[in-house]
Amino acid sequence: MIGFFFANRHSTSFWLAMENAHRPLLPAANSNEYTITGRHGTVDFGGETYQKRYITVDICFISNNVRDLQALARDIAFWLSGRGILYFDDEPDKAYDAVVHQAVDTAQIIRTKRASVVFECQPFAKTRNFLQSINAGLTSGDMVSVTSQGTQRTPCIVILRNTGTTNITNLSITRRAQNT
Repeated sequence: MIGFFFANRHSTSFWLAMENAHRPLLPAANSNEYTITGRHGTVDFGGETYQKRYITVDICFISNNVRDLQALARDIAFWLSGRGILYFDDEPDKAYDAVVHQAVDTAQIIRTKRASVVFECQPFAKTRNFLQSINAGLTSGDMVSVTSQGTQRTPCIVILRNTGTTNITNLSITRRAQNT
């Protein structure tokens, strides 16, 4: 049975299964195009940026023996409120920063034992292990390579911590993009 995690809870902890997840291949691109008075058409400045991604998850109850469906529906509503990390059992290495975008009707859940949940997500998934920690005990002249396995250009943050007692001097950080 395939489900999903959101805000550190799995859907099966609420007796829910995922019937379907509508995950668009790409989010919609942002338009960076302008109309200039007296000029035909528009001017497109490009930009290669994207809008938020909307993922719709169709859920259903996996048990008919739920005693207090109304209370469980309220627990589900509380679970789905706020922001959290969203990832799916069939893609456990991809995570989205998400928030529920549309209201989930508790009456629909109680009546049909089914509902659709629309998550508003940042445009691209990230690896659930997106923080790489290198505790190498580096010394002068050492080189460390950090590799991103992503499919989109993205900025990164490098945090260096001096755990020693002497000052670090003459530090050099070089970014090298690999040609593929």
